[in-house]
Amino acid sequence: MRSKLATLFLATLAAGSCVLAAASPASASDAQVGKRKWINSEIGWQRTGVFVEPGDLVQVHHVGGRWTVDYRKFPYVSARGYSWHVDREIYQGCKILGNHTYGTLIGKINAHVFKVGQAATFRVHEEGFLQLRINDDDRCLRDNDGAVRVKVSIIDEG
Repeated sequence: MRSKLATLFLATLAAGSCVLAAASPASASDAQVGKRKWINSEIGWQRTGVFVEPGDLVQVHHVGGRWTVDYRKFPYVSARGYSWHVDREIYQGCKILGNHTYGTLIGKINAHVFKVGQAATFRVHEEGFLQLRINDDDRCLRDNDGAVRVKVSIIDEG
């Protein structure tokens, strides 16, 4: 019995090292691994679980879901946000990024806030956790509804 277990262990170990040997460093660094996360419209800044470092090239894509800044008055939209036509009908005192429409997906690394929208690719200049949210201030979230699903990938590391 002991020799059968030893043989099985050695066979498993050998098979594992063959798999490891097949993966070259170049193919491992070129691989695009993504993390999917739901971003809720009723919550402020939400961590994606992705820690970035200077030089990282990060890609964020909206992959599903919809949300609204007022479920009683306005339609559900994607991470792209509302059109400027609809945006003009919404009270203008709650935007985080005033030069972008309500409902737009926005991001933050430390104190740097930026538009993501439907998709964004950007080079990181400082280390920190990537956070995401809807372009709607904390004091105005209570009438929001819905969530969007995003995929966050680090394409390469500087």
